[in-house]
Amino acid sequence: MSTHDHSDEHPEREPSNLRLRAVRLLHRIRREAHTRHFVVAGLLTALVAGSALATVTDESAQAKAERVAAEPLDLVQSGWPVDTVLDEIAAQRGTATSAIELAEVAVAEKQALDEAEAQAQAEAAEAAAQAEAEAEAAAAAEAAKPDWIAPSDDRITSHYGERWGRLHAGMDFANWYDDPIWAIGDGTVTYAGWMDGYGHLVVVDHGDGIETAYGHASEVLVSVGDEVEQGDHLSLTGNTGNSTGPHLHFEVRINGQQVDPYKWLGDHGVDLD
Repeated sequence: MSTHDHSDEHPEREPSNLRLRAVRLLHRIRREAHTRHFVVAGLLTALVAGSALATVTDESAQAKAERVAAEPLDLVQSGWPVDTVLDEIAAQRGTATSAIELAEVAVAEKQALDEAEAQAQAEAAEAAAQAEAEAEAAAAAEAAKPDWIAPSDDRITSHYGERWGRLHAGMDFANWYDDPIWAIGDGTVTYAGWMDGYGHLVVVDHGDGIETAYGHASEVLVSVGDEVEQGDHLSLTGNTGNSTGPHLHFEVRINGQQVDPYKWLGDHGVDLD
């Protein structure tokens, strides 16, 4: 079997190699020239087609523009619910406005409530302070009030003792007709009405066995069971019963026994002079 020797050690083969390379070079040049012709032809074809397409496209664009210009302008797609969206926006805006108004009303109502509560507290505090002041004044007045007072400011016309052969068991004050007659101390009315000799009579029980009686009244102003305080009006001066003229007949009774009113009142701090 023969072998091929490709080495350059044989000078007689050099011309054949040069011819072979020349042929190959020629073939390559031809191929490249053919390719250039093909590329140029393709470019020319593309340019021509592009120009034609551009013309057609320009015409179509122009025609479309003219058609659009001729049609009425409608920027909203037919499927977009514009009215619904606008209604929703309006509703949301109205809801927001209502929420703001409600918040403002709530704030105003809370402020008014706070002011009313503050005013009520101030009024309650003022009323409590006034009540406390009145209670203190009443307590002070009660503490300063004497236990007993005289039943009349008029002069004494007759004292306790024997008169015309019998006991005059009280003392008389020269009141004018219908002058008020008042209680000498706190107590409960145990009699209010007519009694022989006394005419219209009022009796007050002061407790601890102490009673006072007020006779010859023209009119009685209280009823049995009434609670009276010192100075309350019991009746009006008159001339009823065994009386020679309008006056107050006043008695003090200790455990049912009549005593000298002048002395008893004097012993309890009442100055009748």
